[in-house]
Amino acid sequence: MNRHHVGFLTAIAWLVWFSPSLEAAHCGFSHYPDSCVAPQQIAPPLMPCIAYRTVTEYQSETQYRPVQRTVMRPETYTVSRPVNETHMEAVPYTTSRPVYQQHQSVQTYMVNRVEYDTHMQEQRYTVNRPVVREFPVEIPYTVNRPVYEQHVRQISRTVMRPVVNEYVVQIPYTIRRPVYEQHVHERTYTINRPVVQTFEVPVHYTVNRAVYENHLREVQYTTYRREVECYQEPVNYTTQYPVYEQHVREQRYTTYRNDVQTYQEPVQYTVNRNVTEQQVRTVPVTRYRTETDYRTEERTSYVVEPVTVQRTVPVQSGSYETISEYIPGPVVTRMIRLPGTSSFDPCTCTTQYCPGPCVEQQIQCAGRTVCRQVWVPRTECKIICETQYVRRPVTHTVNIPCTRTVPYTETMCIPYTTCRIVPETLTRMVTRCVVNRIPEEKVIQIPYTTCRMETQNHTRYITRYRTHTIPEVQTRQIPYTTCRMVPETHTRYITRRHVSYVPETRTVQVPYTTCRIETDTFVRCVPRRDVRMVPETYTQDVPYTTCRIERDTHVRTAMRRTIENVPEECVRYYPVRTARTVQEPRQRTVCHTTVNYVQEQHCRYVPRVTTRMEQYQCTRMVPETVCEMVPYTVCRPVTRCVPVCVPCCE
Repeated sequence: MNRHHVGFLTAIAWLVWFSPSLEAAHCGFSHYPDSCVAPQQIAPPLMPCIAYRTVTEYQSETQYRPVQRTVMRPETYTVSRPVNETHMEAVPYTTSRPVYQQHQSVQTYMVNRVEYDTHMQEQRYTVNRPVVREFPVEIPYTVNRPVYEQHVRQISRTVMRPVVNEYVVQIPYTIRRPVYEQHVHERTYTINRPVVQTFEVPVHYTVNRAVYENHLREVQYTTYRREVECYQEPVNYTTQYPVYEQHVREQRYTTYRNDVQTYQEPVQYTVNRNVTEQQVRTVPVTRYRTETDYRTEERTSYVVEPVTVQRTVPVQSGSYETISEYIPGPVVTRMIRLPGTSSFDPCTCTTQYCPGPCVEQQIQCAGRTVCRQVWVPRTECKIICETQYVRRPVTHTVNIPCTRTVPYTETMCIPYTTCRIVPETLTRMVTRCVVNRIPEEKVIQIPYTTCRMETQNHTRYITRYRTHTIPEVQTRQIPYTTCRMVPETHTRYITRRHVSYVPETRTVQVPYTTCRIETDTFVRCVPRRDVRMVPETYTQDVPYTTCRIERDTHVRTAMRRTIENVPEECVRYYPVRTARTVQEPRQRTVCHTTVNYVQEQHCRYVPRVTTRMEQYQCTRMVPETVCEMVPYTVCRPVTRCVPVCVPCCE
């Protein structure tokens, strides 16, 4: 039996065994479900055929190319630089040092000394001695004496007295409250119950298995080998070296020698001498005598008299009145839920109650009546008695003694001493010194060194390097792997499910809530207060005091005092100081200085600078070209045959 027929019969038996919905007619061949029928279940399977297809692939290959770059190579060379050296050279020189000699001489001179003499001189003078005389004087005066009297007057006043009347007022108000009721109603609905049937279906599939093969290929590439060649290069340079020579030069200079000569010279000077003389001068002296006169003078005094004046003054008064005011109640915000709605859900066959939203509602509360007292001002006129004091002038005559001082002149002789200065000319001898400078010429020899630079040529050799690049061809083997696909056939079973729905009827009870608003009426009692003002009159005794002025006349005795000047002659002695000049001879020592110059030899060090050439090594960077092999990647196409599975019929 062919293997295709065996597979076909096996599939039929498997379908008969596992399918519960097959019918007897035609063995169920024409009653398969539409989702389970496939061409592979009825037609025989096809065997795949293997064919080859040309595939182009790109393979990367690494190659090398020469790349030249410039690098800096350090190079050492020798450089000559001048170095200055300083050394000290001794140079002799001659100086003239001054030598000072001190000698003293005695000198006589005259000094004027002033001598003072003190003697007492008599002086007569007149003074006025005050003499005090007292006498009584009668002075009349008036005194105003206040007399106070007490009185009482009655004042009637009306006062508003508040009378409070309390009573109760009934205020009705209404409250709305929600009433909720629970209900249940039955709801019938139909559901489809799913019934699941499971069966397995074989599925054939082909898998390509990769087979890898390793190969080797030869690749030629070029490398560059570097060879370094050394050679010597001459370099000419010049150096300088110093040549020192010794010389001597003559230097002439002039010195001065001091020659001192002494001589006497007369000097005239002037001295002042005091000459005293006695003289008398006449001096007028003014004296004073006291004279008393009486003069009549009218004096005015002031008397204070009371004057009573009545004036009307407006007085601000008032009373309290009670006023009733109605104050409205506050506005209160309350949350009120609105009636809800019921909705039927067809999916769950239930009725759902949705409560209404919460709304803010403002409610005006009950007000209240407030009684308060208000001050009501009014103006009253009041008579006030005022007492003013007025000054009244009173004139009377008074004899007043007047004392005056009368001057008179007298002549007085006063002796005095005069002193005058008389100049006198005197002569003294003074020693003088004259210094004469005598020039002298001298010659000294000064050694010195000269330096000159001589040039010398030199040659040195520098090692240089030369680089050559030599190409070389080399061969290497590169391994690579190829892959080819080998088809394989497999079979797997897939589980299928068939779902059918069976209708079922069910009943459910749905609860729901209804809300209705009920109104309740209440009455509250609010206390009220009524205030009214009742006038009341009362009488008050107000004490007050009046004042009147009574005048009293008195006489007082006052002591007056007059001063008289009585002339008196006095004598006083005051010291008088006179000066006279007395000459005194004195001596003093005068110092004289002579100068002599002494020749001295000294040696000083002068810095000398010499130059020499010093060689030192330096390094510099020399550019050099280097060639290197740099790898790079090249992609090239490669064509090969790949097996492909193609279905075919036998």
